[in-house]
Amino acid sequence: MLEIWAATPTPFTPDGKLALDVVAAQAAHLHAAGVAGAFVGGTTGEFAAMDTAERQSLVEAWQDARPAGMKLGVHVGHTDLAQAQQLAAHAESCGADLIGAVGPYYGDAPSLDALVAHLAAVAAAAPGTPFGFYHIPSMTGSAHRPSDVVAALAAAAPTATAVKFTDGDLLEYDRTRAAAPGIDAFFGRDELLPAGLACGVEKVIGSLYNGMAPLAHAVAAAFERGEPAEAYRLHTPFREVARAANAHGGIGFLKALMNELGPDAGPARSPYGRLDAAARAKVGELAGAVRAALEGADG
Repeated sequence: MLEIWAATPTPFTPDGKLALDVVAAQAAHLHAAGVAGAFVGGTTGEFAAMDTAERQSLVEAWQDARPAGMKLGVHVGHTDLAQAQQLAAHAESCGADLIGAVGPYYGDAPSLDALVAHLAAVAAAAPGTPFGFYHIPSMTGSAHRPSDVVAALAAAAPTATAVKFTDGDLLEYDRTRAAAPGIDAFFGRDELLPAGLACGVEKVIGSLYNGMAPLAHAVAAAFERGEPAEAYRLHTPFREVARAANAHGGIGFLKALMNELGPDAGPARSPYGRLDAAARAKVGELAGAVRAALEGADG
């Protein structure tokens, strides 16, 4: 059975302040949809637009709100190593089941050794919690091969047992998954889920699972029944959403759509929160299409 984690949006008020009272509704919604875990404060969560105190408050709200049995993953990456370590230690104190971090992202680490040393230092700040390298080159610009990073990091940090692989290079995904024994390889490209399943994906973390997790379960079930064409058909809304997001502003567009399909987490912060009329119309159109697909999958 596919293990689905949702990369959760951070709830904000219309004037951009944290709206932590929404977290309980988010957690209940995900739990009811069969989501195994919440990955908090990542790209979908707009971590780069938040200060350290806000990120810690968000994790504390999830610690209090998550239902029994729901896992909690926390992204702690930061351009400042000391703050990343602070976030990692705090996440561990809040009972996180997984801590993940991107490498330095305002300028790539100059060498593999430098990147691994940075990540290992973050992992060491939470010595009792599994640590994962968050590979998302579309946002970080990193040119380091994740298979090389994972292999070296597993040797340097005893808690390094996971990777969040958010890229479309499935051959590199396969190499990364095999780079070290026992690595939990979470696939992060929701729009490529059927292809990922064909390449052995068993665990996923993604933003679309906030509103579309039941449909993802239906995709995985069809694939497991030996019906790949049906899995691909059921997956159609994911690809349609991804195309629209690419055309209409990415994170802000996806947040607006997930607000239509679950608890309203408010607008995205600058620069993503300004949607034009065409984007807002597309959100409404897609929300209707996704609801119909969800109903069809349930039927």
